[in-house]
Amino acid sequence: MSEEIHKEVISSWLNKNEIEKTISAGLNGPPEIKKAEKNRYLGQFRERVMKMLTKGQVSQPATYPEIAEALRDPRSFKLIINGDIPDVFTVKYQKLTKQLGKSYSLVNDPEFTGETGLIVVSKKAVDVPEIDVPDREVRLKGLGIPQELINLAGKKLCPRCYAMIIKVAPEEAINYQVISWFDSLMGERCPASGLH
Repeated sequence: MSEEIHKEVISSWLNKNEIEKTISAGLNGPPEIKKAEKNRYLGQFRERVMKMLTKGQVSQPATYPEIAEALRDPRSFKLIINGDIPDVFTVKYQKLTKQLGKSYSLVNDPEFTGETGLIVVSKKAVDVPEIDVPDREVRLKGLGIPQELINLAGKKLCPRCYAMIIKVAPEEAINYQVISWFDSLMGERCPASGLH
């Protein structure tokens, strides 16, 4: 909403008598500041948002390390998840939030617009210039990680494959595990064995 329209709406509201204000609030709800902005950012003002993932990014099997980094920031308050996304995709972020000692909430509102899947917010304005997180696959391909390894997020890898990822993207340790000696004894093999 432009600044002029915003001023006009406020002026119009202030010029109403108490009966008109009561009727209007009863029919339309109380007036809200930056309603379109709040609908885009899951009920929050943009200046409080530190990081944001789209619904598509949340639905990927990997956890975005940028969200963990934002939650570790002392300015962060909590994680807000769009309730339209099935739990099977959001549980990894719920667990991460608990591990880092922060809280999370699931929010649903038919008025929410756009593709916002989750956000990390602060209690007050932080004005982070870039809140969008780049696509993980594109970022890792750009670092030279083979597509086969990118697709194995959440899986156990041999020490060689694990080291290949961690060497160029140490933040990705959140998405992979090393096959242990016991796993090997039980017959577990690296799913990226074609890369050796």
